[in-house]
Amino acid sequence: MDKPKLKPSCLQSMNKLKLIYVYDAHCSWCFAFSKVILAVQEKYAEIFDFEVLSGGMVVGDRIGPIRDAAPPNILEIYERIESFTGTKFGKEYLSKVGKGDSLRNSEIPAAALTVFKSHQPKEAIAFAHNLQEKLFVDALEVDDSKLYESLATEFGLDGTKFYEQMQLPEVMESARYEFALAKQLQVTGYPQLLVQTDETQFYLIAKGYTNFEDLDGRVQKVLAELQPS
Repeated sequence: MDKPKLKPSCLQSMNKLKLIYVYDAHCSWCFAFSKVILAVQEKYAEIFDFEVLSGGMVVGDRIGPIRDAAPPNILEIYERIESFTGTKFGKEYLSKVGKGDSLRNSEIPAAALTVFKSHQPKEAIAFAHNLQEKLFVDALEVDDSKLYESLATEFGLDGTKFYEQMQLPEVMESARYEFALAKQLQVTGYPQLLVQTDETQFYLIAKGYTNFEDLDGRVQKVLAELQPS
């Protein structure tokens, strides 16, 4: 297992092992991977604390219509993802992509995740999955307030207040901090999954899409390594 080492950061002191999922709302491979990480969370909920970090794939001058940043064969990439993982993208979303109209901006969904984690941190992986379903299946736009209001409602929160919280300057500051933390974790692509065993020790167990069987085996290997001899 790769073990990237970091300088001490704001990652909290740990009572349990932590599994850190670094994703981006616009990452199509993350959307495919979300069902895998949900299954891992279900199996290992008693062993790990789970944390989701937003990676910041589309920020700065990359923000804009998908036509400005996506590769010309983007629809072929989606076909490959569907074939390889069984994930299905919505027809309306694929139509938008084909026209180049869909907006990409990682800061807004990262702010939403930040707000959600202040309310229900243990459900953050499910929230990230549902958010991506609204983007990749329902074809809602990333800057549509209705996306976040409906998401919040699904988890029993007040949708209007949730969206208002997203606009607070300190929320965006926290979201951007997560982008910086992802870089500190040496994340160069998404999805990425790490097991944190103490404040400065990490095992990299997934870089890119990984199926459940392979990922489960890697988790078991880490746990075996951590057992006292």
